[in-house]
Amino acid sequence: FSGAHREQRSTRLLRRQIELQNDLRLTLGSDSVCMPGWIPASSDQIDIVSPASWSTFFQRSSVDAILAEHVWEHLTCEEGKVAARNCFQFLRPGGYLRVAVPDGFHPSQDYIDQIRPGGSEVGAEGHQVLYNHLSFAEAFSNAGFRVRLIEYFDSDGVFHANQWDVSKGMVNRTLLFDERNVSQPYAYTSLVLDAF
Repeated sequence: FSGAHREQRSTRLLRRQIELQNDLRLTLGSDSVCMPGWIPASSDQIDIVSPASWSTFFQRSSVDAILAEHVWEHLTCEEGKVAARNCFQFLRPGGYLRVAVPDGFHPSQDYIDQIRPGGSEVGAEGHQVLYNHLSFAEAFSNAGFRVRLIEYFDSDGVFHANQWDVSKGMVNRTLLFDERNVSQPYAYTSLVLDAF
């Protein structure tokens, strides 16, 4: 009963937050770190690989923006593709998705050892996939999105960063905002993209 009660309370809370917002901007996979004006949605509220779960809260083509920082690596490759298609279907025309995952082309072996599936970083035991900018962009392109890479390493270990508007979705684990980069540049970066 306590689990069902907690789920009902969680569902009611998310519904209430949605009702209070003019713009539907979701932060997926996080119920603690969320920018003002964004609605946090944890995995016990929305199963991002289930269209029925999305339909519980939203009409198709109704969501303005989606942010998912370090969520997709916890899905299998196939689940990641399904989740991308669901986001595409529930975003309104002109909406966007900002997504960040650990970067499989990061040149540091220590970084790779930490973030790879089963790696030593806290939470890495749940990682299913290690994406690079090519495989990650393809997952969203195949879902119908136009993709713009924001931050990533290429296959030669060269870092690329394009200007991005933080107000459209803050990604903390990036070159500019991750505190680990203060003492050691590029110690922790993410592969970040916008999908339109």
